[in-house]
Amino acid sequence: MLTLGIETSCDETSCAVLENGNRILSNVVSSSLAKHKPFGGVVPEIASRHCLEQIDFVFKTALRKTKVAEKDLGLIAVTQGPGLVGSLLVGLSFAKALAYQLGIPFVGVNHLEGHLAANFIGRPLPRHPYIGLIVSGGHTELTVHRNGSVKILGSTVDDAVGEAYDKSAKLLGLGYPGGPLIDRLAQKGNPQAFRFTKPRQEGRFDFSFSGIKTAVRNVIASPVCSAPRNDRILNDLCASFQETVVGWLVEKTIDACRTQKVKEVVVGGGVSANSRLRRLLGEEARPYGIRVWFPPLALTVDNAAMIARRGWELYRNGKRSDWKISALPNMRIGES
Repeated sequence: MLTLGIETSCDETSCAVLENGNRILSNVVSSSLAKHKPFGGVVPEIASRHCLEQIDFVFKTALRKTKVAEKDLGLIAVTQGPGLVGSLLVGLSFAKALAYQLGIPFVGVNHLEGHLAANFIGRPLPRHPYIGLIVSGGHTELTVHRNGSVKILGSTVDDAVGEAYDKSAKLLGLGYPGGPLIDRLAQKGNPQAFRFTKPRQEGRFDFSFSGIKTAVRNVIASPVCSAPRNDRILNDLCASFQETVVGWLVEKTIDACRTQKVKEVVVGGGVSANSRLRRLLGEEARPYGIRVWFPPLALTVDNAAMIARRGWELYRNGKRSDWKISALPNMRIGES
């Protein structure tokens, strides 16, 4: 069966075609990133307009790459939430109209579940319960998955990890998006050069990243940085920031595995592309016999292939959506 995936949760517009949920025939992504850079972050109006302008072109391009016709599609999977309501409505409206025209079923998909499902394209599902670590610009969550059910163990109480990267990069004058920029400079710096205080949360598996952003600002204003900053100080600050943030993620993820008696971790979201997270989580998990899943780098960004995969899974489990479903900007994982 051919599944069409449609992803328009934020600033990307994407369509993909998957064969039997495991083979990517096409995965086309049109990003509006360049339009947001002057503002240092995503502007919802710009994002939704981009989705509206690009959706038909991206859909036709995805079909052209597969060399199949619309009538060959058997299922449509579309992001229902969470995300920007304007962008979500573009994808949902397009999916409903196409499903009605073709007379085929469609399934609303949780964007966060899609990020985790990106790990399973062309690979067998974990046989045992697993911990999900979602790390992106808008979300940081730890979940446990057992027998098809999802339980949220913890989440961020303020900024998401990707948001902390972006805001810190802006303070450092690096530009937007901040994640790849800080990651690149961090590889040249000393991760022990600056020390940041670990935040305190009531929830054992909750996260907080707003404080480290303030700490970075304080370091920039301190005497060590009062003179014209050189590359060494900038690289050291990036390395120290990244080591601290990634350390928090890894520490709580391993703790969740041990507490829940789980031997697998599945990571998803844009920050899953971070080089230090990939290396450190693997290193810390190995002594406990924990297997770590990371999606291919091309599937870490928002894309429709992951939505098609998750929609295909839901469809196989009997899920169908009706014409009444609408965008859920604050949709939580496990609600699809």
